Amino acid sequence: MMASPLIILMANAIFFGALSAMMIMIAVSVDAWQSYTFDQSVLKSLNDSLDSYTILQLSNTTPIFKVLVQTDLQSNATVDYYLHPSYTGLWRLCDDLTDDERAMIPESHRFNPTKCFTFVTDYNEDSGLFTKLAMQIARLQNSAASCYIVVLIDLVTAGVVGLIGITQKQVASCMVTGVLYCMAALFGVFGLSMFHTKNYYETYQCYAMDKIPEPLCPARNVEPLWAIPLAWMGVVFCVIACVLWLIVARALRVIKAKTML
Repeated sequence: MMASPLIILMANAIFFGALSAMMIMIAVSVDAWQSYTFDQSVLKSLNDSLDSYTILQLSNTTPIFKVLVQTDLQSNATVDYYLHPSYTGLWRLCDDLTDDERAMIPESHRFNPTKCFTFVTDYNEDSGLFTKLAMQIARLQNSAASCYIVVLIDLVTAGVVGLIGITQKQVASCMVTGVLYCMAALFGVFGLSMFHTKNYYETYQCYAMDKIPEPLCPARNVEPLWAIPLAWMGVVFCVIACVLWLIVARALRVIKAKTML
């Protein structure tokens, strides 16, 4: 016996809604949005070509580099910078350093003494630890995270309201569920747009939370990771769920109108 078209439509609406929520929740819960690494061969060539720069590798296991920049030829005064790989999610920036490797970097050169820096709770513009470029990166990151907080609220609410609409055959509840998925998709696009803007600044204009000398920017690699396309897929499925839930609301309205005749 074949299921009725309305049941098939409801099942698809529930499926795409649940799938979009699962994709977005996985994406926002992992630290796999971007990775930052430094090309050792490019650093070596820059070390050979830049007279005032001396680049030393401090660790053989993790590529940690100390950069000495000579600011005064007469007094041999230098400024130190430290470069190391890191990766970021929607909420925080982390590194793969061990405690011993992290201790190689003086506290005055670290904006975070632990493995991960959480943007929402650890970022403080009044601390004096961040450059203007780092502040812009942190603001974009926090704005993207705020958008996804709204997305998560929309998805949870859509699940509850949609369940009520299906079980009680409520037209208004199904319509509200469709609107909630539309809002989740919209704020998801806002959040991803901010993250891609941040990625553009980091890739092409060398913005960074750490202090990086401008001549060493060609050695820095900024790579998007798998959570970004997963978040985009979640947005697409939110749009599909929105359309299906609005169709369900329309179908229920037609059915109820016919039963009243």
